[in-house]
Amino acid sequence: MNDTVIEKRRFSDLAHPPAWPLVGSLPYFDPPRVHLVFEEWARRYGTPFRVHLGRRWMMVIDDPAEIGRILRSRPGAFRRVRPVESIFRELGIAGIFSSEGADWERQRRMVMRAFDPAHLKTYFPGLVMVTGRLLERFRRAAEAGDVLDLQQEYMRYTVDVTAGLAFGVDINTIEQGDNVIQKHLDKVFPSINRRMAAIFPWWRYFKLPADRALENDLTQVRQAIDGFIGAARKRMDADPGLAANPSNLIEALLAARDAPQSGITDTDVSGNVFTALLAGEDTTANTLAWLSYFLAEEPHAQAAAQAEADRELGTRAVPDDFESVDALEYIAAATREAMRLKPVAPFLSHESNEPVTVCGIELRARTPVGTLLRPAGLNPELFPDPLAFKPERWISDARATERESAAKRVLMPFGGGPRFCPGRYLALMEIQMVTAMLMKNFRIERVGDEPVRERNALSMLPEGFYARLHLR
Repeated sequence: MNDTVIEKRRFSDLAHPPAWPLVGSLPYFDPPRVHLVFEEWARRYGTPFRVHLGRRWMMVIDDPAEIGRILRSRPGAFRRVRPVESIFRELGIAGIFSSEGADWERQRRMVMRAFDPAHLKTYFPGLVMVTGRLLERFRRAAEAGDVLDLQQEYMRYTVDVTAGLAFGVDINTIEQGDNVIQKHLDKVFPSINRRMAAIFPWWRYFKLPADRALENDLTQVRQAIDGFIGAARKRMDADPGLAANPSNLIEALLAARDAPQSGITDTDVSGNVFTALLAGEDTTANTLAWLSYFLAEEPHAQAAAQAEADRELGTRAVPDDFESVDALEYIAAATREAMRLKPVAPFLSHESNEPVTVCGIELRARTPVGTLLRPAGLNPELFPDPLAFKPERWISDARATERESAAKRVLMPFGGGPRFCPGRYLALMEIQMVTAMLMKNFRIERVGDEPVRERNALSMLPEGFYARLHLR
C-alpha cells in the first residue's frame, strides 16, 4: 500500500516576478501596457503565478475553465477589485460597472431592460441614420485624401449611438467639429487606468496638472449629462406614461429614482448615464478599430468582406434591415477573429469575498485574482496557426461548428456570468453594420510602417493605426 501523501500547492509556493521592498512589482508596471507585462510573466513563470502589489499578493491565471467559474460566481464569491469601486465613486461616475452586491443587482435590472434586443429593434432606424452619417463623413475624407485615426472616428459613432439608444438624444458628434463630448470622454478611461496602477493615491492629497485636466473633462461631460437628464425630465412631464413604460435607459433610471423607497439617488442616475457613455463609446470603438486594422493588413480578408457586402447589400450603401445584418456571415466571422486576437479586455482583476479555491490553491478572503483572457484564444489545438487572422476558421462547416462550440468555453470577449456586458447585442450590431458599410463603399489602406502597438486604458486600443479610405 502506498502511503505517500501528495501535498497541495500553497499560494506562497507559486513563482513570482522580481519584487522591490514595500512596492513589490509595481515599478515594472507600465499602465498602458500592463496586460503585456502580465502575459510575458505568464510565459516566463507559468500559471498560476503570484505578483506582489505592494500591500497584497495577487494570483494570476489563464485557465479558461477557472476564469469562467470566477465570472459566474460574481457578485457572490468574487467582486471587482476594491479600487475600481472607490476610484469611480471619487470621480462621481459610480454606476453598474463599479457597483457591487445588492446595489449592482438593483441597477442591473434597469440597464438590461434598456439594452435588450427588443429595444434595439425599436432603435434600429436611428442606428441606420447614424451609420449613414459616418458614411458621408468617410466619403468626404476619401475624396480629400485625408489620413484618419479610425479609432477616434469610431468613438464619435459609438457615442452618438449610445446617446440615441440609451438617452433618446441625437447629439451628432459625427458632423460636429472638435468641440464635442467625445474628446472629453476619451480622457477618462486612461486616467482611471493610471490611478488603478498607482503605488500611492497622490490625487487624494495634491493635484497634478493631469488631475486638474481630468476634473475639467469630468465637468464638461457632467454638463452634457445634466442636459440629457433635463431633456428626459421634460419628456416624462409631458407624457406621464413614460414613468411606467420608459423608452430608454435614462427614463428608466429617473422612474426608479422617483419611485417610493427606491434607494436610487440622483448620483446613481448620473453615474449610470456616465458609465453607459464610457462603456458604449470605448469597447465597441476599439473592436471596430482592431477589425479595420486586420482588414487593412490582410488584402484577402478585405476582398472577401467586400464581396459579401456587395452581395448582401446590393445597391444599398448601408444595411437598413435586420436581415441584411444577420446575413453577414464573413463579417461576423472577421469580428469574432478580431476579438480572439485583440480582446479589448485582455486582463481583468477580481477579488475574493470569502475563502475560495482557485486552480487547486486555497485563497483567503480579499485575495486579488488576475485573469488573462487572450492565451486561451491562442491555443493551437483549438485554433491552428493561432497568430494568423483567418475569419474562415469560423465559417459554418463541421469543423467550424465544433471549433465554435469549444471556443464558447474559452473566449469571453463580453465577460461572462451575471455580469456579462449588457450592451453585447448593440455592440455586435454596430460592428457589423459599420464594417458592412465600410466594405461596401471603401477600400482601407493602412498609412505608415511603424508597428501598431496595443495600449490599455481599461480597454485595449490600437496605438499608431492610421488609414486612408479609397472610394470603390
